[in-house]
Amino acid sequence: MSWFSRKPTQQKYVEAAITVASNLYLHTIPEADDAAALLQFSLPDSRYRYMICCLSTVVTAALAYDEKKQIKPEVLIKGCLYFATWTATEHAQEYFDDPARSQDSASSATAYMQGFLKRWSQWSDFEKEGKNDEIIELISSMIHTTESNGTAEKTDMQRLGNLALEIDCRLPTMRGAIIELANR
Repeated sequence: MSWFSRKPTQQKYVEAAITVASNLYLHTIPEADDAAALLQFSLPDSRYRYMICCLSTVVTAALAYDEKKQIKPEVLIKGCLYFATWTATEHAQEYFDDPARSQDSASSATAYMQGFLKRWSQWSDFEKEGKNDEIIELISSMIHTTESNGTAEKTDMQRLGNLALEIDCRLPTMRGAIIELANR
């Protein structure tokens, strides 16, 4: 009977992760009707950084709940970075204040992704220990790094707290969406 079941390719997981990350981005940016927080993008590449933050969120969701190890981390991360570089070139006007300088930021995609994934690695420890306040603080601070290079103030953490909570609560659902989309 195993020949009736087809396993998704790694490319399907990458495409699904990009779809889920794009939805997260589009439903949480300031223009979204149902945004949980008013993001205050002040950097020339804030939107691009936020897209990479969303990609790293979905990568984390995909891998953290991958008990059967169906998804290859390197392939998923590389595919998401390829998308980030591609979108910086093809849709620069949507992500950058000065689209002509998009290549400068696109070359930072790997560093941004690595930075976010390093921060996300703390999430799993906090999750195991039931440290919900620390989780919300972690996610809020990551989101803040997309808005500003400055240190997050208490008001920033409060403003971003609901969005951080929403993201944390949706991580298992994101994983489910990736699996469902990859299996289509």
